[in-house]
Amino acid sequence: MKYMCKSCKKKCDDITKHLMTVHKFSKEIIEFQLKANPNSYKSAFEKLEK
Repeated sequence: MKYMCKSCKKKCDDITKHLMTVHKFSKEIIEFQLKANPNSYKSAFEKLEK
């Protein structure tokens, strides 16, 4: 599945990898935010057609 990051307008295959490499989020922060709210990044990415 392809996704488009709404903030930087880049396409990616893996949201977690994109957040860590492009936006410099740590893996621990991402895991903590997803535990607190599983939909926390849903509004930041747009699903694209294959």
